[in-house]
Amino acid sequence: MNAKNLIGGLLAGAAVGVAIGILLAPGSGKETKAKLTKGSNKLVDGLKETFEDSIDSLKNQFNEAVDGASRKGKEMVSNMRDGAKV
Repeated sequence: MNAKNLIGGLLAGAAVGVAIGILLAPGSGKETKAKLTKGSNKLVDGLKETFEDSIDSLKNQFNEAVDGASRKGKEMVSNMRDGAKV
């Protein structure tokens, strides 16, 4: 399992647990609504961060793959110019 998926799953599970705990806890409607809003904002922030980290990781992997393909292509062209068989 990918670490990013694990973190996202843990965040989602924690958010559900917190929401259930808040809904079952005694308190006024306004207090409960405020707690749910605060909790959902934290969840959204955590998911955004996880998503941004995943995008950065994918960008890095893509750039490394492109660089590797470019390097191999240059080597092949260089070998062809030198008369070596590819």
